[in-house]
Amino acid sequence: MLQNYFKIAFRTLWKNRLFTAINVLGFSLGLASAGVLILFIQRGITFDTFHRDNDRIYFVQTTDAGGRYNQTVYPILEQLVKTYPEIETGTHVQGWNNVWLNYKGKDLQKTTKYVDSTFFDVFSFKLKYGDPATALKRKQSVVLDGLVAEALFGDRNPLGETVTVEDSMSFTVTGVLEPVPANSSIQFEVLLPISNLEDNKGFASNADWYNTFATVYLKLRKDANAKKLEAKFPVFAKSHFHADGQKRQIRIAPLEEYIHYENPNFRWMIYGAITIAVFIVLIISINMVNLNTAMSFTRVKEVAVRKVTGSTLGQVLAQFWTEAALVLLGSLLIAAMFGVLYLVPQFNEFRQGRMQLVVNWQQDSTTLLTLMGIIAIIAFVAGTVPAAYLNKLDLRDTLKGKISGKPASGNWTQGTLIVVQLVIAIVLVIGAIAVRWQINYMRQADTGFRGENIIVVASDLQYKDESVALARFVPILDELKQNSKIQSMATSGVVPTRYRNNYNTYTPEGVDQKDIRLRHVGTSTDYTSTYGIEIVEGRDFSEALDKKGDQHPVVINEAARKAFGWTAAVGKRLRQGNNPDVYTVIGVMKDFHYGPLKERIEPLLHWYDGPPSLNSYLTLKFADVSKAKSVLAGLEKQMKKIPSKRPFQFFYMQEELGKQYNDLDGIWKMVNFVTLLAIVIALAGIFGLISLAASKRTKEIGIRKVLGASVQGIAMLLSRDFVILLVIALLVGLPLAYTFVIKYLASFEYHVNLPWYVFALVALGALALTVSTVGFQGIKAALADPVKSLRSE
Repeated sequence: MLQNYFKIAFRTLWKNRLFTAINVLGFSLGLASAGVLILFIQRGITFDTFHRDNDRIYFVQTTDAGGRYNQTVYPILEQLVKTYPEIETGTHVQGWNNVWLNYKGKDLQKTTKYVDSTFFDVFSFKLKYGDPATALKRKQSVVLDGLVAEALFGDRNPLGETVTVEDSMSFTVTGVLEPVPANSSIQFEVLLPISNLEDNKGFASNADWYNTFATVYLKLRKDANAKKLEAKFPVFAKSHFHADGQKRQIRIAPLEEYIHYENPNFRWMIYGAITIAVFIVLIISINMVNLNTAMSFTRVKEVAVRKVTGSTLGQVLAQFWTEAALVLLGSLLIAAMFGVLYLVPQFNEFRQGRMQLVVNWQQDSTTLLTLMGIIAIIAFVAGTVPAAYLNKLDLRDTLKGKISGKPASGNWTQGTLIVVQLVIAIVLVIGAIAVRWQINYMRQADTGFRGENIIVVASDLQYKDESVALARFVPILDELKQNSKIQSMATSGVVPTRYRNNYNTYTPEGVDQKDIRLRHVGTSTDYTSTYGIEIVEGRDFSEALDKKGDQHPVVINEAARKAFGWTAAVGKRLRQGNNPDVYTVIGVMKDFHYGPLKERIEPLLHWYDGPPSLNSYLTLKFADVSKAKSVLAGLEKQMKKIPSKRPFQFFYMQEELGKQYNDLDGIWKMVNFVTLLAIVIALAGIFGLISLAASKRTKEIGIRKVLGASVQGIAMLLSRDFVILLVIALLVGLPLAYTFVIKYLASFEYHVNLPWYVFALVALGALALTVSTVGFQGIKAALADPVKSLRSE
């Protein structure tokens, strides 16, 4: 019996190979897309949940006037563990500098985290070599990522080997890590005991009870109540925090929430992926049901004969299920190849290193089972609907091959499914347009500074000897100043698009004191003039006027002036929390977008960095950037004479501005792909229904032609019902799309407004495509020989 099911299924699918091809193509593309999205969703919703005792791991947060963020003061960990028995243990996970490792002439700089010896007591990162209980006990211990260990030592076990850290310190390799999961908020390649960082004077000077830069994790005891523990923290803060930080609150949150505080958009990305995956599954399911139904009406006599010869409904269903399952399994094989070989690499490319997808059939069993479940459900529905419908038809009519009714009236279910498909396609098309318009708007918007003709050179190349490097660097700068091709230049710790998340609270002197949290960075003279940032009040830094630095001059932006409630800011004096120095405002910059336009311009303060030095960046503004090649070649040659570890690097500011929106470009490409898929599958579904309508009304068409009906009239007759379906879809889809666009664009601090004519053009385009599809099949049916049509029964 089973063999007969497969034999008949293969024959039927081959006989209707056009419909089969449409089914397989649409379903395989849709399934591949849904599979990649489900893989991303699975990674996202299980973020940071792979650790043993995950439900007991929390991280410490700080809440102040600037909001709630994932850092706290450095000394808090030791004191919390001592004070509260509810806390079993804890660890710092501190970024400070990415150390250079050297082994027998091989130099590598990798992402470094400084942690406590209890790190592996809190987290369950696996070691390929080494004992997690002792790996970080000694101060001169180092734990390496597997790829780093391989780069330094090859395939052998490196435990006990000695590596040189930062050219001067010897460390023993005590552990080699298994790959860190991509859905971990803690990413690292090198682990060092944090006691080494405590020896750093710059770190130690900031590791007090005021500066909130430390990332601290706690592991609570099994019987601990996190809310009750948190309720005790206000008293703790008052007794330990610096006087200027008394208003801050200590909070703790579960580990799996870390990513959502660090990246608030991540949750919406998951929701968006779920929505698109549901859309894809819906459109491929609807398409298969419609096409299977269309094909089934060529088999009314077959079903009738089966019934006459004693076949039960179950046997008829089994035949249809077998055919649907064969199509779906074939689609699954194509989808797997397409997804793994093309979609996953494309998805990872637009993610730009963030939570990369790696297909692991064992690890991703949940995703595979989900896809198999989807396939089983679709096969069941796609086989059941046409079989059940044909089984209900009158046996006397079906033996003659008679089918009555119109798709819009006699089979409202299929019409409803087509409307759903069209609504999804309309929403996706308008959504894709909105994303593209927003990207273009942000790329072309006035940033408040001029990035054209600007090249930024990395000036911090990890020099072997900083004093020697600076002595050689200053003459290079003097020579560049004399170059006629360069209009202006500046050294700075930041450049637009690369402002650090460095904040502090500033309080103005006077009666009306107001604490304002400012982003603050250091720049030198000529920074604003090089970037064309307008000074709207006062002046910029001057080497001649500010050389002594005794007034601690600062320049703020308009947002900061507004936050303080000032109409005039020059001459105002500010005090920084936990710092006795008094800063004097000498100028106000016009607000400019130092970050992407999806973020609001925050209150900003520039402090004076002093004379030009080996800072992070050297900005060169050219009269004509196309003539910069020779200047850069000469600069590279001179910089190579200074012993350093990093190669000479530079980038064009105009290109860097565009890169800010690469993630949105990736989202747009994904939405575009899904939109195209939705359109193609929706049109294929309409093609199937128009074929069904034509097959149902074969005799009617023949009679109309004999009575003198024109080809155009018959084509319009067949097309009318589908145009009505499209109009219904537009009435539903356009308001839905408008609602989506309004909410999506509102998520950007600065956004474009999509004009009304975009919706009108989408409606006209949908009408044109639908009319073209149904018109083609309608004309084909109208041109059929009426003699054959009249013999159809």
